[in-house]
Amino acid sequence: MENKKVIVLYRVLQEWRAPIFQKLSNSELIDLEVWFGPDIKGTKLVSTKKTFDFKKIKLLSFIIKMNSKNGIIAMPFSPLLIFELLIANPQVIIAEGASNILNSLQGFIYSKITRKKFIWWSLGKLQNRKYDVKRSKVDKLIQFIERKSDAIITYSSVGEEYFLSLGIQKSKIFKAVNVVDTDAIFEKLSLNNYYDQHRDYKRKYKFINLFVGSLTKEKSIDILLKAQKLIEDNYEDCGLLIIGDGSYRKNLEELSRNLGLKNVEFLGQILDENNLYFSIADVFTLPGLGGLAISEAMCYGLPVIASIGDGCEVDLLNNDNGIIQPNMTSESLFMHLEALIADEKRRKEMGKNSLKVISEKYNVINYLNQILNAIYN
Repeated sequence: MENKKVIVLYRVLQEWRAPIFQKLSNSELIDLEVWFGPDIKGTKLVSTKKTFDFKKIKLLSFIIKMNSKNGIIAMPFSPLLIFELLIANPQVIIAEGASNILNSLQGFIYSKITRKKFIWWSLGKLQNRKYDVKRSKVDKLIQFIERKSDAIITYSSVGEEYFLSLGIQKSKIFKAVNVVDTDAIFEKLSLNNYYDQHRDYKRKYKFINLFVGSLTKEKSIDILLKAQKLIEDNYEDCGLLIIGDGSYRKNLEELSRNLGLKNVEFLGQILDENNLYFSIADVFTLPGLGGLAISEAMCYGLPVIASIGDGCEVDLLNNDNGIIQPNMTSESLFMHLEALIADEKRRKEMGKNSLKVISEKYNVINYLNQILNAIYN
């Protein structure tokens, strides 16, 4: 099979995406380069500080910010990108999608000028997300690119259904369910690297609910705190551990104080020792947007309670290993948590099923194979 030069256009090299690029670059089938922009201050769009040896180029870029009903949209614009692509002459372009539209558009134009393969990598459209009328022209442009792409890589069955609704042939759509580097997590687990201070949590709390992610408004962590209030009013020794940082942290800490919560701990951003907290948790909860952490929790054999996220929850979770609660409220979350607190046997069985889904179906190997299939088919 021919070795192909592939350039990926991304906003930044996120901590969680870089390992995927590293594994892709290790494939003998492709010569991979990742082109990305600068960190976007005040957002979670920052590049990893860890060292990876895949080929990468940081582009000369301007940060463009736009207001929308759903907050500020920020992305890089690299004015020389199309000329740099013409010089580099890749056979395949993989573009991050609508979230990087200014650079993705240039990659699309390059591919049409040179008749090279263009792959759109996107979740599709967020469920329950309202879009501005002013964005209708932008959305039409995005959908035009989606229809004219040579292949689509999407995160989930929800994304697949969206692209099918545009009239795109199913043979052009490759479902790479959005997961973390599951191999790396299983390697960590094999080390059994636990510290006494984390064993202390199991003595402190008889039940631990865990959240890991950025502390932003769209994550709906306020629901988690209000549900914890109901838990503390009815049960003793049930803890909520919140790992992450972000623009909404102070608001959440203030809400926690106002609710009089005693068993909530804001642990800040933890990157390399998340395994210690996943290993002691009894359940993982994602009350708002997101999805990547679901697969991480499942690697540790945890049941997962999730609301509507990036779509991957539909593929990863079922009645045997988790709960999907659309339009989650603190009351509905409390009822789900209460049921798990009361039934340890069910909780453990759900955890085993989570691990089975990751081990047998949705893991980093499946993820990489789908990307390679998109490149070569």
